[in-house]
Amino acid sequence: MKKGVNDDIKNKTFEANLDIEKLQNFIANSEHPFLTTHQKLCFVIIARIYRRVLQGYRFGAIKISNSWLIVDGNHRYIAYKLANIEFEIIAGTHSFCDQPRKINDITIDTVQDWDVNHPYTKKFCNDDFLNEENY
Repeated sequence: MKKGVNDDIKNKTFEANLDIEKLQNFIANSEHPFLTTHQKLCFVIIARIYRRVLQGYRFGAIKISNSWLIVDGNHRYIAYKLANIEFEIIAGTHSFCDQPRKINDITIDTVQDWDVNHPYTKKFCNDDFLNEENY
């Protein structure tokens, strides 16, 4: 799917507020066709992506190794699935050191915003980057 606003949904009204209980319930009680190497994900990042995809934005494909292991895009995967948004899957690779685990077992960091102190992802903390031509 192209980056940018999806015309099919941009005029629909959505509840874009995500609370931790809804997220934890979704992770624990939904069926997920993939495994992950992550033990923990960031609530703030998932909530930001979720809100933005409900507004029609898309943030790239999910990289899957061997048709079953998410190797890039864990936060996006959860946000897309929560929003019931189809997403592109592209091939990725993983090392034998990566320990697969069920997505249902992921814990959520509700304290830190992982993007804040990272030089590349800090720009995603507010919506200004969405106005850039090639976000």
